[in-house]
Amino acid sequence: MPDARERHEYKASLRVFSELVLADLVAALGEPDHGYDIGDPVGRRPDGPRRAVSHWSLHSRTERTRPLDEHVAELVTFVEGHRREFEELKADVDIFCGVFTADDAQGGFTFTADLMQRLAELGLEVGFDLY
Repeated sequence: MPDARERHEYKASLRVFSELVLADLVAALGEPDHGYDIGDPVGRRPDGPRRAVSHWSLHSRTERTRPLDEHVAELVTFVEGHRREFEELKADVDIFCGVFTADDAQGGFTFTADLMQRLAELGLEVGFDLY
């Protein structure tokens, strides 16, 4: 078994961007792990730019060392369980993944055909950042 320093780690978040206020997103989907409201300041300066949309996000609860497809499947299951709410929101929804590569290690990830079909049926795009 590889040393803990050699394992890749993964994170995934379900992201919702909407012109609705954050309270409406919370009412439809529940409490987010992260969020901000339309019109909130982008930075700390009160006279600075304002957010153009609200943001609601849910992070996978899967252990970071588990395969990426497990993180994504968890979030897909959430969307499937709230399909009606997502259809009514008419918001931009995606899954964003972070892939944290181990030092001096090669590797990757695989999505099963079943997972890709579930993503496609929901119209979910998946983005990746590699670190």
